[in-house]
Amino acid sequence: MKMRWDFLLHLFIFFVFATCVDAVQRFIEMPTYTEVNPGEDALLKCRISDKKGVCSWQKDNKPVGIYRGKYEWANENSPVGGDCSLWVRAATLQLDDGQWQCQVTASNYDVQDALSSPPAALAVRVPPQSPRILFNGSHVMPGQNITVPAGNRATVVCEARYGNPPAYIEWYLEKERLTAWSQTNASEVERPRVWAARSVLELGATRSAHGRQLACRAHHPSYPSPYYRDSYTMLDVTFVPVVSIIGGDASTLANLEEGSSALTLECKADGNPSPYVWWTKNGQVIATNGAKLILAPVARNHSGIYGCQARNSLGTSDSVKIEIDVKYPPRVTWIGPDTVVEANLFSQVTLDCKAEGNPPPSYTWYHTSASSARINSLQDGSYPISMTPQLQLHNVSYDQHGRYTCVATNQIGLEDRSHQSEAVTLNVLGPPVGADKGAAHAWSGGEARVAASVCADPPPRRAAWLWGSLRLDVPQTIGRYHSLEPATDGGCYRYTLLISNTAVADARDYVLHVENERGFSSHAVSLTVHDNFSLTETAHVAPLIAAALVIAALLVIVLCLIIRCRRRRESVEYKTEDLDSEKAALPADAVYTPRDTIRAPITAAMGANNASVMGGGTVIGASGGIGAGGIGAGNNSGSLGARYSPGALQVRRAAVVLQPPTTV
Repeated sequence: MKMRWDFLLHLFIFFVFATCVDAVQRFIEMPTYTEVNPGEDALLKCRISDKKGVCSWQKDNKPVGIYRGKYEWANENSPVGGDCSLWVRAATLQLDDGQWQCQVTASNYDVQDALSSPPAALAVRVPPQSPRILFNGSHVMPGQNITVPAGNRATVVCEARYGNPPAYIEWYLEKERLTAWSQTNASEVERPRVWAARSVLELGATRSAHGRQLACRAHHPSYPSPYYRDSYTMLDVTFVPVVSIIGGDASTLANLEEGSSALTLECKADGNPSPYVWWTKNGQVIATNGAKLILAPVARNHSGIYGCQARNSLGTSDSVKIEIDVKYPPRVTWIGPDTVVEANLFSQVTLDCKAEGNPPPSYTWYHTSASSARINSLQDGSYPISMTPQLQLHNVSYDQHGRYTCVATNQIGLEDRSHQSEAVTLNVLGPPVGADKGAAHAWSGGEARVAASVCADPPPRRAAWLWGSLRLDVPQTIGRYHSLEPATDGGCYRYTLLISNTAVADARDYVLHVENERGFSSHAVSLTVHDNFSLTETAHVAPLIAAALVIAALLVIVLCLIIRCRRRRESVEYKTEDLDSEKAALPADAVYTPRDTIRAPITAAMGANNASVMGGGTVIGASGGIGAGGIGAGNNSGSLGARYSPGALQVRRAAVVLQPPTTV
C-alpha cells in the first residue's frame, strides 16, 4: 500500500513539473495611463506569469536603465519573480513625460514568448494658463461684450494653453451648459511637451440671450481646488426678426395625400424694422406669394423640409422649419429577376420586388399554383406565402411551380392602399416525381382502373406499366390490358391502366415507370380484387328488383283508388221526389218520420255502434236509411230509418265525427 502511495506522489510531482516546464510566460498586468504632479513618484505596473526572461523598460521607443533614486524596480526580486513594475522617482516633464513600454525577453533562445506591452502614457502635470475667450479672431478683454445680431450664429473660441495634460473646456450661458462644436488639443510649437486646448462654440443668438453672461471654464487637476478657472464675457444681442409658421398643425400635415389635399402656410415675422420674408425648401430659396406658401393640390415632389426666414437691416432671423410629407399609394416598380424563371428541382430561387410609396409599403407575395390537382393537394387559387420584399424558395418542388405576384400595401389615413405586380412564372425543371405507393380496387368480373400521377418538366417522353414479366408501354393494348394516354394537368400527368374482365388473379402490384430528359422514376400501385358477388349475378337480380318496384307502385295506386271511392260513398245526394209531400217549412234538422217511432231504434243503435261511428263516420245508404256502421242498418223496408234534409245532413256529419249524434 505504501509503495502505491509513493508511486502516485511521484506521478503527481512529475505532472506538476511537466506542466511548469511547458508553461509560456504572459502578462498578468500591463502598464496603463498614469498622471503625476511634478516631483512626485509614479509607479508603472507590469506583472508577468511564469516569467523566465529578463524585464526591461522603454520610453518613447528608447531603452531605460535602472538607476537607484530615479528608475527602480518596485520589487527587488524582480529578476527571479514575476513583478516587473517600475518606480519613476521625482518625475519631471522633460525626463519622464512620454510613452512607456514593459518588455520581457524570451524564456529561451528557441522559445518565441518574448513580451512587449502596448505604449502607456505617463503624464507629468503642468497647470495651463487661465482660459481666454476669442471672438472674430480677437481676444475679448474682461468686461468687453460680444455683439451678435439675434438669429445669427456667433463662433466663440476659448483657449487654455501650456498645460499637461491638455485642459478640458466647458461653456456656460449663465447656469445653462452649452455644447461646444468641437475641442482640439495640439502641442505647443515652442514647448512640445505641453498642450494648447482650443474649444469652438457655435452660439445661436436670440433676444432672450441679450445681457446674459457667457463663461468659458477650463478644468485641470493641477489647478487649485475646485480645479477649474473661468473666463467671462457678456452677450449683446441686437433685435432681429423672429418668425413662426401658421397653418402647419400636426393633424393637417399627417393627412396630406397626393392629388386630393391642399396646404396653405403663412410665415409670420416679428421684427424691427419690418422684415422681408422668404421661404426655403431643403435649404434652397423658392418662389412664393409673399409670406404665404400655397400648395394646391399637393404632389409627392412637394415633400421636403421647408424653412421660413425674415431679414431687416439688423440681420436675419433663425430659420423655422417644417417637414411636409405627402402620402401616396404604393406602386410596384420592378419585379424579377424576369417574368419567366426556370429552376432545377430542389434548387434555390430568389424573387425580388421593389415598390414606391409613402409611407413605405409592406410586401406580400402570393402563389398561384399552375394546377388545381397536385400530388400534395394545394389550396386552389392564390394564397400568401411571404411578407418580405425578397422571396426565397429553398428546395423548390413541382408544387411551387406556377405564378408569383407581389402586392405592395401601405396605409393612408385609415384606408389601406395596395398595388399588385405582374406575375412571375416559375417553371421547375427536373425528373418525374410522384407518390411511391398507391392503391386501386375492383370487382371480380368488372373493369379495373389502375392509376398513378407524376409531375415532370420537361414532359415525360416514355412511360410503361410493369407487372410480373410483362411490360405495357403507354399507350398500348395487349389482350385485357389497355394503357391510356396520360391526362395532363398543369405539368402533372395521370397514367391509367385498364384491365377488363378482372379476375382475382389480377390482384398484384403494378409498377409505372416514367422517364423524361432529366431522369426517371417508378411508382407502384397495389390492385385489390373483391369477389363478394359477381357483376353477372347483379345483372340477373336487377330485373327482379325492377319488377318488385313496379308491383309496389301498382299496389299503392290501387289503395289510393279504394280510399277515394269510400269517401265518395259517404256523401249522399237526396232527391226531392223521395221526400214526403209535406209543404210546411221545417227546421234544418227535422226528420221526415214520426218521432216516437224512430226514437227507440235510434237510441238503441247509437249505443251499439258508437265506436263504429267514431271510427269511420256515419254512412247513409241509397234507400235513405243509415247504412253500414250507422243507424237502422237492419231495417229492410227503410221506413224506420231517419231521413234528414240536405242542410241537416251537412251539420250532423261534422257532429257525428266529433261527438255522439243528437237523438231526434
